[in-house]
Amino acid sequence: MAAQLYNDLEPKSAYYDRHSSLSRDEYADILKVSTTLYVGNLSFYTSESQLLDLFGACGKVRNFVMGLNKNEKTPCGFCFVEFYLREDAARAVDLLN
Repeated sequence: MAAQLYNDLEPKSAYYDRHSSLSRDEYADILKVSTTLYVGNLSFYTSESQLLDLFGACGKVRNFVMGLNKNEKTPCGFCFVEFYLREDAARAVDLLN
């Protein structure tokens, strides 16, 4: 499982969402305070409850969205986890990455 959190000191990617209607600087500023993690490379057999238990041990989870196959409505190997606090998101990256 790979969890990613924007790192203020050393960004890993130069990705910029041109459709966001934000400037590159505004986009970077928002990433610096983001509390959302992208978690990829999950087993297709991973359940929402397993992930919520795992990430809930790192802090209070605000929102959780699991990627689903649009036809079969089955997990397709990724999710987004949003925490209330950036420190909790950073803790999850440190402990679970």
